Amino acid sequence: MTGPSLVLGTAGHIDHGKSSLVRALTGTDPDRLAEEKERGITIELGFAQLELPSGRTMGVVDVPGHEKFVRQMVAGATGIDVVLLVVAADDGVMPQTREHLAIIDLLGIPKGVVALTKADLADPDWIELVAEDVRALLRDTSIDGAPIVPVSSKTGAGLPELLTAIDSVADEAVSRQASLTMRLPVDRVFTIAGAGTVVTGTLWSGSVERDAQVEIYPSGVRGRVRSVQMHGAQAEKAVAGNRVALNLAGVERDEIDRGDIVAEPGSLTVTDRFDAHITYLASEEKPFESGTRVHVHHGTREVLGRVLFMDVPSLPPGGKGVAQVRLEEPLAPRYGDRFIIRSYSPMWTIGGGVVLDALPPRRTTLKPYERELLEALIAHDLSSAAIGLLSSRALPMTSAQVALALGVPRAGVADDLNKAALERLKVGNDTYFVTEEAQCHLLSGIERELLAFHAANPNATGIAALALRDRVDRRLDPKVFDALLALATTRAIAALADGQVRHPKAASTALAEEEAARVALVPLLQSQGLAPGTVAELAAAVGIDAGVVRKALTKLVAEGTVVRIGPELHFDAGVVATARERIVGYLKEHGEILARDARDITGSSRKYIVPLLEYFDSQGITKRDGDSRTLGRLG
Repeated sequence: MTGPSLVLGTAGHIDHGKSSLVRALTGTDPDRLAEEKERGITIELGFAQLELPSGRTMGVVDVPGHEKFVRQMVAGATGIDVVLLVVAADDGVMPQTREHLAIIDLLGIPKGVVALTKADLADPDWIELVAEDVRALLRDTSIDGAPIVPVSSKTGAGLPELLTAIDSVADEAVSRQASLTMRLPVDRVFTIAGAGTVVTGTLWSGSVERDAQVEIYPSGVRGRVRSVQMHGAQAEKAVAGNRVALNLAGVERDEIDRGDIVAEPGSLTVTDRFDAHITYLASEEKPFESGTRVHVHHGTREVLGRVLFMDVPSLPPGGKGVAQVRLEEPLAPRYGDRFIIRSYSPMWTIGGGVVLDALPPRRTTLKPYERELLEALIAHDLSSAAIGLLSSRALPMTSAQVALALGVPRAGVADDLNKAALERLKVGNDTYFVTEEAQCHLLSGIERELLAFHAANPNATGIAALALRDRVDRRLDPKVFDALLALATTRAIAALADGQVRHPKAASTALAEEEAARVALVPLLQSQGLAPGTVAELAAAVGIDAGVVRKALTKLVAEGTVVRIGPELHFDAGVVATARERIVGYLKEHGEILARDARDITGSSRKYIVPLLEYFDSQGITKRDGDSRTLGRLG
C-alpha cells in the first residue's frame, strides 16, 4: 500500500521511553551522540524509518524530553504530520507531557497516537487510570480522541497494536503542500570529506531534485543541490513530507546553520516583523501584556522578539488576538506558518500563533482595510486577502508578488485579481494590479512632490525620475514608477523631457532661461573656434547664470551640437570636425604628427590643442606614441 509522504514525531516527558520505543519499532537507535548514550537522555533530534503493516513508510523524528531541550523539541515537531505522544504508564502525565502537548496543539498537528510505555511496570487498573488522565488532557486539543495503546519496549507487548494504530491514523492524515515552492527548514548541518556541506530536515513543501538551484534564508547565499537523499537512500527527487538530506554545492559550512531555510531562489520574504493570530495558553496566570519580550520559535529557528497586540493592551489567559511580532533577528516566514512563543526568562511555552502577513508596515493601530486583510487571512479567504493585501501595501503588484506575499500558489490568486475591479499597469510583459485608491494616491504624490521641488528650486527645469521616485515612495520598482509617470503625463500632471520630470504648470521661467542660453551659446562657440571660454566666461558673455549655462551645455552635448572635452572645455561640434579632418589629412601624408604641428595646421594654441588631441586619442582617431601621434584605428 502506498500513501502520502508523512513524518511521525515523538513527544513527551524525559525518561518516558521515547527513544527506546523508536528503537523497538524501527530497529534504529535514534540517539546518535556519545553523550546521549552515556547519560541515557536524548539531547539532539534523532531520526529513523518506520515500516508499517500496510507497507507505508514513515520518517520518524525523535525529540528530547528534557525541559532544557524544548528548543530542539520544537525544531523537530514543526515538521511532523502525526505525533506519537509518549506517556510512561508507571509515571503518568508529567510537566513536559503538558508542555509538549501544548506545543503540538499550537502547531496544529492534527493527528496523533498515544503510547503508554513501560506497561510491564504497572498493573492494568493503574494503566486504565493513566489512560483516563491522558484522555482528559487531550480534550479540546488538536489530537483530541487519539487512540491510546499500552506498550512495553522491553517485552514487545502492545507493539503490533501500536503499529496498527499509527497505520490507521496515518491513512487519515493529509500530506504536506506539494503545490507550493520547495522549502526545507534545516535541523542539522555537517560536512562530508570529498562531498562538502550536507543539510538535513523535513521537506515542508514542494519538491527538490538534483542540480536544483537553491537559496539559503535569511542570508541570501545561493547554491546548487549536488545530490538528494531520502530516508538515507540516494534519490533523484524528494517530495514534501519526507526526511531529506541535501548535499549542497557552492555553500560553505560556515554559510549555513540550523534554523536556516533552504528554498527555491526568490520564493520567500525575509522580514524583521510579521502580523499573526496569537493564542495565549489558558494555563497561564497573568495577562499577556503588549510589548512583552519573548522567544519566537519558527521552523527550526529561535529568535528573540516582542509581541505588540493590535488595539488592545493585553490578552487574558486562554485569549486570542491579532498582533505584530517584532523580531531582533530576521526570519523568512510564509502565510499560514505556525510558530511557538516562550517566555523570555525563565523559559516556558506560553502560546503560539499563525503567520498572517509576512511583511506588514510597522503599526499596531489598524486601518479598516488592514483589519479586513487580517480577518480574511484568518478565515483563509484568499480572494479577499489578495485584494486586501493590495490595499494594505498601497503599491502596484503582480499576481506572482501577491501570491509570494500570501505564501500560496499563483494560479488561484491570478484568477481572483483578473476578475477584481482593479487598475492595471503594463510593465514589459508583466501586469501590475493596484487599487484605484492607491493609484490615485501615487499620482497625487507625483504631482505634490513635483510642485514642492519646483517651489524649492525655482531655477531648475526638472528632477531626475529616480530622485522623484524616492520622494514619492522608494518602495516602487523603477520600471513600475516609469509606468506611473507615463500615466501621469497623460493626465497632465507631469511632463518628461531630456531625462527629467517637471510639472507642466511649473518651471516655465527656468525653461525659458535655459532655452535662451542654448540659443546664445551655439553661435558664441562657433565664433570662438578652437579657443572657447570656460563655463564662467561663457556665462558672462551671454549674461546668464553659470548654472543655467552648464545645464544648457549638457543638453547641447547630448544632442551632438557641442563636444565636451573637460568640465570647462566645450567646443562647437563643427569646429572639432574641421580640426579632425586637418589632423587626419596630415597623418595620412606624413605618418605622424607632433602637438606643435597640430597647433599650426589648426591655428590653435597648446592650451587647447593638447586636450583636443587627447580627446582624439580616446576616440581612436589618433594613437599616441611618446611625443608624437599616428593614425588610430578610426582615423
